Amino acid sequence: MSMIELRNPFSGEPVFSAPSEPLETVQQRLAACRTAASQWRRRSPARRADLVRQALQYFREHREEIARDVTREMGKPTAAAAAEVDYMIERAEFMCRFASDGALEPHELSAYGASDFEGRIECVPKGVVYIITPWNYPLFCAINGTVCALLAGSAVLLKHTTTPSVGQHFARAFGNLDGIGPLLEDVIVDYGVSARIIEEADIDHVVFTGSVQGGRAIQNSIARRASQAVRNPFIGSSLELGSNDAAYIAEDADLESAVEWTVRIGRLHNSGQSCCAVKRVFVHEKLYNRYLESAARIMLEQQSGDPGLPETTLGPLFGGESAVLSLKGMVDDAVAKGARLLTGGTTERIGRALFLMPTLLADVTPRMEVLSEETFGPVLPVMRVSSDAEAIELINATRYGLSASVFTRSRTRADEFVDAAETGTVYVNRCNFVDARLGWIGHKNSGNGSIALSPLGLRAFSNLRSVNIDPSLLD
Repeated sequence: MSMIELRNPFSGEPVFSAPSEPLETVQQRLAACRTAASQWRRRSPARRADLVRQALQYFREHREEIARDVTREMGKPTAAAAAEVDYMIERAEFMCRFASDGALEPHELSAYGASDFEGRIECVPKGVVYIITPWNYPLFCAINGTVCALLAGSAVLLKHTTTPSVGQHFARAFGNLDGIGPLLEDVIVDYGVSARIIEEADIDHVVFTGSVQGGRAIQNSIARRASQAVRNPFIGSSLELGSNDAAYIAEDADLESAVEWTVRIGRLHNSGQSCCAVKRVFVHEKLYNRYLESAARIMLEQQSGDPGLPETTLGPLFGGESAVLSLKGMVDDAVAKGARLLTGGTTERIGRALFLMPTLLADVTPRMEVLSEETFGPVLPVMRVSSDAEAIELINATRYGLSASVFTRSRTRADEFVDAAETGTVYVNRCNFVDARLGWIGHKNSGNGSIALSPLGLRAFSNLRSVNIDPSLLD
């Protein structure tokens, strides 16, 4: 039996250790979830929304404890972890509002009726949704799937082994609603058992947020499930994977706002460990030098170190020294191929953790790995462009497709960029910002296009059912 173990990324101290649960135990817990789901689905969407809103009070009451747990387990500065609690609640409340406002109401076809036809397409609960969520935004990623599943009338099996305290908090908050439970089971399983859950267990949908490699493994397990003797062999999936998101600073951009968004928020938030972080910036030649000067100032303002200290803005990378050295290798490769190092590029040991100092690279080219591959850390490569067309061509020249952003004062330029971008989300004058009112969607290697959040997210976590009625024979 394998052990799930976790160390504090800053201190190196052990913070969690538990054996992986065997599949047989998970199946027993799934059976209890399915029984609970059969009762939960009979609550109206509005009633479910009220109960989920009440459950969110747990996170308000335990905000500081949750933030400390997140800091200890994945290294996020405590203030940022507390802010994630707040925004998680806000995101969930929006979803509750959509459910209350009728997002799950049937699609009526009465306008096409006749004497022998009435019809509608209904949203019905899937049953049990298996959610595998990552460490970098442990609350955001967990709530996206959990709140959609619960509001749509399903129960949840949650795997959160990289930030295990969050799974425990979610189980306490959502495990029993209106006397119905368990509606959310938190499981501690290794990769092997997780694969078997997808391939053999009684689940109805899989949600995965993580790497492209991880997404491929999930998809392969789903394919193997189709040959198994299970109740529901053809389950759906929601895959939100990595990316190499780009920003374009057009010649008419508000430079101060563009720098603030793309550097402090887009690149450095969460120490750069975000799937939708800005990892490539293309700047029109008219603003290029001014952009670099302002970006360098923000980079030099950052304070790396102990995430428990209020002055720390950048915590340690979750992947430890291997992640730092991998990024350092990409920076060294770029410099060797002609990039200019404006800030950072060096490592520093603070306490027991190794840090890569916030790094700004100028004059990068597409042949450099730092521009073509996903970087998960405080490294920002910047390239000069001479036109909108050149920027759009470079932005689309990637196998990823999560988000892209443009900074401009021109509505026409913004519309043209939106039309041309090959991504699931397009930003205008902002970036690295997930809004619950809009769907979170990835294209190409960044996901399978399944929608999370927004009113459509509730429908994406539902099965559809057609109801076809001949009213002529009814009283």
